[in-house]
Amino acid sequence: MKSITFEKIGGITMLITGLGHTTTHFILENSTHPHPELKHAMKNTLIKIGSEVSVLDFHNGFSLAMGLLLISFGVSILRNKDKTGLFINLVVAGLMVLISALYFPVFVLVLTSISFTSLLIRTLKYED
Repeated sequence: MKSITFEKIGGITMLITGLGHTTTHFILENSTHPHPELKHAMKNTLIKIGSEVSVLDFHNGFSLAMGLLLISFGVSILRNKDKTGLFINLVVAGLMVLISALYFPVFVLVLTSISFTSLLIRTLKYED
């Protein structure tokens, strides 16, 4: 397998992670909430960060931003043309694996680990 293929695997995996996250956000947002009291509490709890916003809106905004950033990161990996960009992508993917291990379900850890491992192999086999 050519080493560039590993970079493509890393980018596609991250792209799938972002698309999956964003799709799941909309599915869950439009479904019956299993704990309506929690959603109600989030909607009615206001926080002031410059302006006043509900915890629910803050959560939704972060979720959508995360999906967009994951998609953008996948595209960035796929469009990378040099070793410096590859190294930066490797570091970011590695940090995402760490965050996933600490805070997210196992399937997120698996997807980010596939991306990181693919980028690591690409880095180790890098040829100009």
